[in-house]
Amino acid sequence: MKRICVVLFVLLSFSLTSFAGPQLKAVTGHRIRVDNNIGDWVGLAPVKENTSTVDKGEYIYRDAKKDDVGPGKYTYPKNQKLKKGADIREFRVTYDDKRIYFMIKTSRPNEWWAPYRLIAIDTDGHYGKTDGSVVLAQGDVDELDSYNGCYAELKVAPELACEYVIGVASTFKGRLWDKDGRLIAKADGNENDTPGFKVADANWYALEIAVPFSMVGDPRGKTWRFIVAAGLQDKDILREVFAKRTEWNGGGSKEKSELEDGADPDVYDLIGANIEDQMKDLSGYKLTDDNPEPKHFTTIRKSFVTVTFAPKK
Repeated sequence: MKRICVVLFVLLSFSLTSFAGPQLKAVTGHRIRVDNNIGDWVGLAPVKENTSTVDKGEYIYRDAKKDDVGPGKYTYPKNQKLKKGADIREFRVTYDDKRIYFMIKTSRPNEWWAPYRLIAIDTDGHYGKTDGSVVLAQGDVDELDSYNGCYAELKVAPELACEYVIGVASTFKGRLWDKDGRLIAKADGNENDTPGFKVADANWYALEIAVPFSMVGDPRGKTWRFIVAAGLQDKDILREVFAKRTEWNGGGSKEKSELEDGADPDVYDLIGANIEDQMKDLSGYKLTDDNPEPKHFTTIRKSFVTVTFAPKK
């Protein structure tokens, strides 16, 4: 009986380790200047695609090239200005004693305003809690007629429920929402920007973001999980994908009509999983003739990354 228990324990441990991937060391962090120059991101990225590492105080995930196919058949619009920009290549995280920093690299767009990036933050799911939102920022609840929501038509599994979602349109417009969908910070490149919340790009393809701890909490000594997605923007929200591509909209959706807010996810790429699992995560939406509700959205279960932060010194 003891031998059976030992074998079962070893098999379970191996299974969990395989699912979680290799255990990385904690991120020690360093300061970043969000200033249109990514030279202060100094860690060496992994050589192998769809793998992560921790190097020189940075968490670094290298995503696969040309996996920007959404559920499997998404194509870009016909217009050359929107032909690229949603293929994620790299995601980085670091921090100092006041802020957490992110950097996302994508394929270089043909126009600076084309991409839309999304980062959802699960601050407690690693510890077995499900207090956040499973819907990833479906518009600003305080600005129902605005163009400031992301409208990704995305959900996550309950254990990945997110406390915060960051959406960035083009190269400088950022939004930060809490778990109730309330807009708590914004950056538009003007005097009304929320102090401390910063967004800047480098040559269109690399985007830096700074978020104060006062907005999302202090990650030091904790393990957080991140869902990172990319698509195309349209008036600062995610651009719709249709069944057949048009001049300004991509194709490949199962939606039969050109719905402005169909249940299909308007996301081309995710990180944290191989292409088969990514496509599965994005293909679970349900067709409806009515206005779609969260119950119709697809659910992300495997496309996320886990980052452990070193304790406060």
